[in-house]
Amino acid sequence: MRRARQTCEIALAESQALKSPDIAVEIDHRISEKSFGIFAGRNLNLLRLALGYEGFEEMLHSHNEAPPAGEKIAQVYGRAASFYDERVVPHLKRGETVLVVCHQYVLEPLALYLSDLPPTDYKHLKLPNGKALSGEELVKFRDKESGGASAVRKQINDLSIMWAILLYAAAFLLGCLVRAISASSGGIPSELFRGIIVVCLAASTFYTYLDIDFAASKRKVTSTVKYIVYAWMLVRWAVGLALIFSGILYQNPGDLYKVMWVLFWMVPPALTSPVLSVLWGGNLYPSAILSRMLSIIAPVALIVTFGLAKQLPINSSSLIFFGVILVLGLAIPGALAQFWRDKSPVESNHHSKNWKFIGVLAVALMALATGFQFTPSTFLSDLFSSTDANRSLACLQQLAVATLVFILMRVFAVLTSVVTKDKLIKAEARDAYILLVNPNFFLWAALFLGVSATANPDAVKYAIFWAALGFFCIPLVEQILFMNSFGNELLRETLRSSRMATEDVRKLFHQLDTDGSNALDKDEIMELLGRIEDMTTGERSSEDVRRYVTDYLFATLDSDKNGTVDMQELEDYVSTYGLVANLNVVSAAASPVTT
Repeated sequence: MRRARQTCEIALAESQALKSPDIAVEIDHRISEKSFGIFAGRNLNLLRLALGYEGFEEMLHSHNEAPPAGEKIAQVYGRAASFYDERVVPHLKRGETVLVVCHQYVLEPLALYLSDLPPTDYKHLKLPNGKALSGEELVKFRDKESGGASAVRKQINDLSIMWAILLYAAAFLLGCLVRAISASSGGIPSELFRGIIVVCLAASTFYTYLDIDFAASKRKVTSTVKYIVYAWMLVRWAVGLALIFSGILYQNPGDLYKVMWVLFWMVPPALTSPVLSVLWGGNLYPSAILSRMLSIIAPVALIVTFGLAKQLPINSSSLIFFGVILVLGLAIPGALAQFWRDKSPVESNHHSKNWKFIGVLAVALMALATGFQFTPSTFLSDLFSSTDANRSLACLQQLAVATLVFILMRVFAVLTSVVTKDKLIKAEARDAYILLVNPNFFLWAALFLGVSATANPDAVKYAIFWAALGFFCIPLVEQILFMNSFGNELLRETLRSSRMATEDVRKLFHQLDTDGSNALDKDEIMELLGRIEDMTTGERSSEDVRRYVTDYLFATLDSDKNGTVDMQELEDYVSTYGLVANLNVVSAAASPVTT
């Protein structure tokens, strides 16, 4: 209940209620957040993919289903109602005002109870943050948000986010197919295509940035992940500049494609990196902050590079298009999103939660246009019938080079994750991976769309095509791998939480019993909690938070209330709840209360 306590402290401080000695702050376990069991700390999108949309909704948002080792909404409803009747009603009868601060999945069942509705009527409401609702307003809000167009919009929103990566890949391939079958040599007019890219990126940026508080997010990006990403970019630039200026790569106009692939390593991460972070369980903030910073620095460095490397047939003015993207596709929509978020946090949050699919569909439209624009009109014949030997050779040659580049990017990113395993939390490591394997394709492609001269135009066309294919389609393969790994991890956690051999429980007990007293004290139970966190969320809470939670867990385990936990009490708990920290089974009398 850490965030709930912080919210309570802020509310009391703002209202100056803390100045009154008669104001008591009480903590009751019955309004602690719903126990999500083995789902605690997991990425919602990966959970939806692993469970399926219906399975996810049933397990998390129905009144009579629960995650493994977790709670049903009906159970939360029961304890929240008990809390209200026993701890709030007496104060109300005395004419006193009571402030109750709790988490979303407790607030919603409590609101249901206060509306005289049974738990079977529960719907996941996404109650507006920071907005007070009367009983009448609550009923109207529930009726509005849980049926009709709102319910359909919610499902579209959830499904579009869930299948976003598949949608992007499918849209790109559809564009490729249309262009290849039609054999259209013209493509989309250049200005129209650029307009589509800018508008789509602007929409995606707007809805992504509505969820990010940039004023506070800088504090949420650790120096470690900054050093790792920046160090890798410096290495790439050092090697790239050495290859470009040494003359090894570019000896004649036909070698331009070699320079292209080196520059592919040097461009900053894509502006869509935060989207991947949200979908793959990243921390979001590193992807948003670092991709934005590198997108400002890298174009300036590229202008200087091309100014010095005059032997290259690249016009640095092509970077003007990327400048337009930065201003119209990133800066302005990002600033508007942050302004709205700051001025109207409730309305902006509600809009983001309900209309985020617009940003997803915008990227899909961008993928469709890109697939059509960059697919050579002779692609099918070059790949299968070889009517022109030089074009077919360029097609296969660039496919081989693109495969090598994309594989090497991921190999180095994975090695980086392995080396820094103990230095980054899991979510930050995922962000670092995304930033290192997701170069900004549009900045890179803009550099070569108007090259002044080249002796090998087919190689340039196919380099851009295969890079685009990798940019939009490889993330789908990665998501499948992430999802399979995630599903296997869930299965292991389910088995661990539901079954634990008696011998394993005894072995765990002796490992925790460091003083050999055959009984566990609070410090030893705190170590048990740390091990549970290692196996579920993958990271340990701060010592203060763990000590606070340990008080509840200890009260649960110490069934005979003798001040210690013996082996039988640990066996009884694990056989009932599995190896998870279920904090919602403590009797009211055992709940710690602070004033």
